[in-house]
Amino acid sequence: MGSAHVVIESDTLPIESTIDTWLYPGGRYLTVVEPGERVPIVPASTKPVLLAGGVRVSGVSVIRRPYPFWQFDTLRSDLVAENELFYQPIYTYFADTLLEVPIKEGFESPQLQLRLVNAGSASAAPIFRTSSTPRRGFWCAEIPLAAYTELQAETTTPFPFPRDDIWAEISVKGDRNLAVGLTVEDKVTGRTILRENNLLLRPSSDKWSTFYIDLSSWVRRHGPNFRFRLYLTSAGDTTGRYTLFIDDVRVITWRRL
Repeated sequence: MGSAHVVIESDTLPIESTIDTWLYPGGRYLTVVEPGERVPIVPASTKPVLLAGGVRVSGVSVIRRPYPFWQFDTLRSDLVAENELFYQPIYTYFADTLLEVPIKEGFESPQLQLRLVNAGSASAAPIFRTSSTPRRGFWCAEIPLAAYTELQAETTTPFPFPRDDIWAEISVKGDRNLAVGLTVEDKVTGRTILRENNLLLRPSSDKWSTFYIDLSSWVRRHGPNFRFRLYLTSAGDTTGRYTLFIDDVRVITWRRL
């Protein structure tokens, strides 16, 4: 099994994270396959062979699940007895009629969907748009972290308590960790109740890493009387200078029908 690709807004690009393939010959679950592994399918006449893309939930390798918002891929070539077939899955999202994306920031527009919580503070790390190393499109975010500086940012658009599962996707590159959490607000008054960090992402310093983060349990412990924003933080230390790059920040859930 080869490395997987994903289609995002008509762009087909490789998935930087390790994506398992959940295999369903004849529509029945068989096994989970990691990239580079082989698996026998008997008999060779079995059809259809369905493939589901499985993610490391929140980047944790021991927690693996099929990503709920990707459709099955179908093996496009017939199997031949005693032959090997190398296949690279391509996963597409369900249609917009089924999915809702309340947060979407690709940094292509100067109107950012992120705002600095600590704006005006001497220790606030800025967010710049840069065209030097985007994951997709022409732009991404660059956050320089000098000594004693800190990124504290949240999405400008709040999202309501979901009726079903809700996930975040975020692509990161750089030499500093990024914490991900929630800003919790009273849904009637809009008053901020708290800002919490729930997960620490450890990106690669030289290549993009995409993280698939299950937000469902985070929002459920607060309940339906609140609304939420994605909250991102990172900090420099006392001496060094670091840089984070962020792209394709998305929050996805099922559309209310």
